[in-house]
Amino acid sequence: MSAPAYRIVAAEPTPAGRAAFARIALPYLAKREALNNLQLGVLDGIASGGYGDAVMVAAEDAFGDLAALLLRTPPHPLLVASGCRGDAREALLAWLVEHDPDLPGMVGPLGETIDAARWWEAHTGRRLELRLREGVYRLHEVTSARRSAGRARLAEPRDRERVTAWLGAFEEEAFGERRSDAAGLWASFTGGGARRLHLWETDQGEVVSLAGRAGRTPNGARIGPVYTPPALRGRGYAEALVAAATQRELDDGARQCFLYTDLDNGTSNALYERIGYVRIGTAGEFRVVETGAVADASAAARTDG
Repeated sequence: MSAPAYRIVAAEPTPAGRAAFARIALPYLAKREALNNLQLGVLDGIASGGYGDAVMVAAEDAFGDLAALLLRTPPHPLLVASGCRGDAREALLAWLVEHDPDLPGMVGPLGETIDAARWWEAHTGRRLELRLREGVYRLHEVTSARRSAGRARLAEPRDRERVTAWLGAFEEEAFGERRSDAAGLWASFTGGGARRLHLWETDQGEVVSLAGRAGRTPNGARIGPVYTPPALRGRGYAEALVAAATQRELDDGARQCFLYTDLDNGTSNALYERIGYVRIGTAGEFRVVETGAVADASAAARTDG
């Protein structure tokens, strides 16, 4: 029996073309809103006029229904969506070999991203390794949080220098590299679009921690990044801020909030769970390297709780 044929639909590289694609992609991703909260947040940013160089491609089956979807906002890794049909995802990866072959990596639900990484290795000869296992967390209600003196507020122009440095430090700590232009990152969080930055300010007026709203979903918001300078950690600032930022999003209409955590960081995972976040899945980030093996990630997936 031959494999089903799919029609490849790529977004036109114009603001109108990207917005039209976003309208088609939204219902597909929203079927698994919680597990696709990262992809939905990026899509919301694209629809709002951001990510002008975004690559967006989908596979339609014979009935005109979407069967798979992939997104990328250079220079960031490819986003693999949850719920894709395997053969449809492979059809999209084959399209990317022709149109966007220099992927730096890919991120998405662990099992599905392992499959995508295996295909990419087999068909391009480029090796990928699992760099980061992340917990996907969801919250419907803030239950509790460690109290810390101070208050949460939104970032203001006077915070630019400090916050820009922190955003860069976060990327270096989380990803081992700076992926974004500092000025552009600040603008994306303070320009009045899908993103915004919450800060924790002590009673003495010192800003000590940040927590962003990285994107919106149809019924929620994704919290991140979360960063406190090393010298200020262990004082409850991040916990107080994430709780306050999450509550602000719920008060503003979100029914649920999401965030991603490094599963090797037990301290932050426990912090989020105290606030009320519950782990609902596991994501994996793979990076193209000279050596490494996807098989190692498969073993991690089998032993993951």
